[in-house]
Amino acid sequence: MKTKSIAELTQDVWLVNQKVKKFPEEFSLIGQGRSAAVFKLEGPRPLAVKVFYPAYKELAYKEADIYAKLKNHLYYPELVEVGEGYLVLEYLNGITFYDCLVNGVAITPSMVAMVDEALNYARECGLNPSDTHLKNIILTNDHKIKVIDVVRFTQSEECPHWSDLKKAYYSYYLKRFFPKRFAPLFIELIIRLYRKRLLPI
Repeated sequence: MKTKSIAELTQDVWLVNQKVKKFPEEFSLIGQGRSAAVFKLEGPRPLAVKVFYPAYKELAYKEADIYAKLKNHLYYPELVEVGEGYLVLEYLNGITFYDCLVNGVAITPSMVAMVDEALNYARECGLNPSDTHLKNIILTNDHKIKVIDVVRFTQSEECPHWSDLKKAYYSYYLKRFFPKRFAPLFIELIIRLYRKRLLPI
């Protein structure tokens, strides 16, 4: 039996609006965002396959161009393949900063500094880092930082997300008695209040 290519497997993903209705057994769903769903493809080298929702299919080549400019830098995942409506990236073993807050894994100043280095490198490449939030920063199992979901790195507007996160980090999180573990519902409440500009940051 012929093994399907990744391009063929992505054709078997059924996306309706922003919902995943069906996907091939070779894939396992590992995340969903505003413009795409991400699947893990097992193999000798596990891969992350990002399949864009129908209304956002054109973003695949746009994001691939951004990864090409980043040149497989150590703070970004390697781009393996791009096709109509999908990207293939190296699979990252680790957890997001969001998961760190949920599981009580300490976010250290050195980790924050690595994110700064990653974003400064993107600026040196002529990009404008945007939409860098808790779910777009991964702490790998070997204690490295990777920034993902770079599709908005070409927008012209200044994005305050990371600078606001850093303010909150240094103003609150690093305080000795400030909790390091939070329930997802509490984090989501804080995110909603932030988006409505109801937080003093």
